[in-house]
Amino acid sequence: AELEEDCGGPAGSLRPIVIDGSNVAMSHGNKEAFSCRGIQLAVDWFRDRGHTYIKVFVPSWRKDPPRSDTPIREQHVLEALERQAVLVYTPSRKVNGKRVVCYDDRYIVKVAYELDGVIVSNDNYRDLQSENPEWKWFIEQRLLMFSFVNDRFMPPDDPLGRRGPTLSNFLSRKPKPPEPSWQHCPY
Repeated sequence: AELEEDCGGPAGSLRPIVIDGSNVAMSHGNKEAFSCRGIQLAVDWFRDRGHTYIKVFVPSWRKDPPRSDTPIREQHVLEALERQAVLVYTPSRKVNGKRVVCYDDRYIVKVAYELDGVIVSNDNYRDLQSENPEWKWFIEQRLLMFSFVNDRFMPPDDPLGRRGPTLSNFLSRKPKPPEPSWQHCPY
């Protein structure tokens, strides 16, 4: 257990990261294309910070060849992340020629909740918040939104607002106390 703690595993000091792959990919693709590179950029950002538990959820139909109505870029990234056991495909199948997709958001929230981790998405999961009061609190407190500035994945420095924790504390199981802000005595 000691080793796991040092490397930021589930019992370590860094929270597990659960990435909404569709949301990240569509954000990077400017809502026009599913950009797998965006997922890789997000994964790399967390790896560079030392996170070792990173899971990305993507519906399994994203393995299919791209079509004009569902453009996908750099699909090989998904295969590489799957080989690294980072990417998890959520179930989907065809019934009478129609795609039946399991709700990947539920997987994302459930896994992050069970691991006391962080959800990376720009989705507020309002439907799931109203479904489960424990999830509501969790989503409100553990949702990490982000922006892409060109090819740079950028979460906010203050994920819960100005009065909330720093990004480092938000991503940590053992937050550091804030530095005291000394005020000069006016007398």
